[in-house]
Parts: sequence; structure tokens; C-alpha cells
Amino acid sequence: MIYHYCFLPLIIRMGVAFLFSLFLFLFLGKLLIRWLKKSGMVDYFRAYSPLTHKSKKGTPTGGGLLLLFCVGVSFFLFGDYFSFYSYLFLFIIFYFGIIGFVDDIIKKHTKSSRGVPGKIRLLLQTAGAIFLGILLYLNPVTGSYVIVPFLNLQVNLNIFYFILVWCIILGSSNAVNLSDGLDGLAAGSMIAPGIVFIILAYIQGSHFLSSFFNRIYIPGSGELGFLWSALLGSLIGLLWYNRYPARIFMGGVGSESLGGALGVSAVLLKADILLLIIGGVFVVEALSVIIQVISYRLTGKRVFKMAPFHHHLELNGLKEPQIVNRFWIASTLLSGVALMSIIW
Repeated sequence: MIYHYCFLPLIIRMGVAFLFSLFLFLFLGKLLIRWLKKSGMVDYFRAYSPLTHKSKKGTPTGGGLLLLFCVGVSFFLFGDYFSFYSYLFLFIIFYFGIIGFVDDIIKKHTKSSRGVPGKIRLLLQTAGAIFLGILLYLNPVTGSYVIVPFLNLQVNLNIFYFILVWCIILGSSNAVNLSDGLDGLAAGSMIAPGIVFIILAYIQGSHFLSSFFNRIYIPGSGELGFLWSALLGSLIGLLWYNRYPARIFMGGVGSESLGGALGVSAVLLKADILLLIIGGVFVVEALSVIIQVISYRLTGKRVFKMAPFHHHLELNGLKEPQIVNRFWIASTLLSGVALMSIIW
């Protein structure tokens, strides 16, 4: 509520949002698992997954619902109701979360791994990306320029900015969705990028810090750090139940909204190009699928034993926890490189 914004500094509200979301998820997690089981919201074996994944069939899916709930309640209790950036962030994560939730519902009713048809999903995602692009293009603060990492060069893309926003939003959403194939992989790999966005939002939302670190000053963008703190708390709460062996999956509602959060944060904080480093593990996952499809259609041969890349590693003999841990480490290292570009 507004009195929280007036009397509590941003850094305090960020800490409160983190702890509140964390404990709220831990408290409601078991209840959500029971409800998902009773309602039939469970995972179905995918034909394109390794045979070892058959044991995951029947695991409750839909943990992303609680992720969004925790973020929404945190904003209601401690957020800034007058923040333009907060509403853009919330719009994207809830909009893409709804797309993912519909996908989960269809899978439940068809009792298969097939959800929303690809063309319809792409159309819905494009509509959200275009809406965001128009708002940012018309905003004199955000504009249509991008910043080149390490060099701090500003490049104005003009009308081509819409194409970039479309690529970032759809790319990040689908990349995280593709990565959500092992217990804790996607959720754990989001933690380090989340910390980067918290730091970046706090710096660029402060006139003093943005000048000190030679970053562009974006008034009010610090609220993105608040929302990411809430999201990070709920992510860690999710990992309590989602780590190997998972008792719950985040589902399309979780992976789509988390991917949307990555994309919209990169666009709002002018970290469009930097996202390639921050979300490097998701980029690799998406590229592995693209390379696999192109190679098979052109030559009839597969580059990887199975795509996305984490399945390739599974079929090469690595155990699931080993793959997940290495992805977490890679995500942390890449996020460290991204932070270096911020303070460069």
C-alpha cells in the first residue's frame, strides 16, 4: 500500500518482499501440491524425453501459480502503486503466465504433453510483445535505443526496436520453457540472473549510483528490483519442493512467466544485449533446439542426441543432479560476467 512506499526505503521493502515471498511459498507449498494432485494437474510423459523421465509422470505441475501469487501479494502489500515499470513487469509475467496456465489446463484435459498449438502460442506471445514495444517506444525515458555492454554505446534502432523487443520477449519466454525439463534446472538457473537484475535496477533507479557506475539513470526503475526480490524469494521457496527429486513442477505457468520476467527486465533496464550473457544458459538451450531442427531438416542428421541440450547431456551418461548443478554454476559465472560489464 502507498504508506509503505512513503515511509519505507526501497532497500528495506526489497528485503521484506524477499522474505515474505519465501515464507509464503514455503507455507502454502504443501497445500498447493495436495490441491494440484486432487485436481489432476499432473505431468505427463513426453515422447521426446529420455525414458528415465517416465518416473516423473504424475508429479503435480503448476507451481508457477504460487510464484505469481507471491509476487502479486508482495506488490499489493509493499509495492509502489504509482510505478509505471511495476505495471509493465506485472503485465508481462501475468500475461505469459496465463498463456502457460492455459497450456497446462489443456494438457490436463487431454491427458497428454500437448498443450496450446505452437502457432496460437506464438500469436498470443507476439501480441503481448507488440503491446510492450509500443508503450516503450512512446515513452521518452525508455525510447528505442539499446546499450552495447562494456562500451556503454547507445544505438538508436528507431522502428526496428519493435523487432528487437519481439525477439527478446518471445526468445526469453520460450528459452526458459525449453529449459524446464529437469528438476530445479530452470528455477535454479534463474536465481543468479535475478540477483543481477536486482542490482542493475537499484543502480539505475538511483541518480547517484547510476552516475557513479556510468549507467543510464531511469527514474523509478528501482521498483523492478523490488519485484525481482519478491520473485527471487518465491523461486527459492519453489526450489524447496522442486529440487531433485521434485515434488512439484512449475509448469508452463511458471516457465512462461519467468521467461517473460527475464525479457521485460532486460528491455526496461536497457540490458537488451546484456541478456545474452545474463541468460546465457537459456540461450544455449534454445540454440540447441534451433540447431537440431535446422540440421535435421537440411541434412536429415541430428547434431545432438536429443534437444534441448540438457537431454543430450543425460543421454551421454550424466546424472540429472550433475547436469542441474553445472547449469547453476554456469548461470552464476555468466551473471558474474554481466555484473562486470555493469561496473566497468
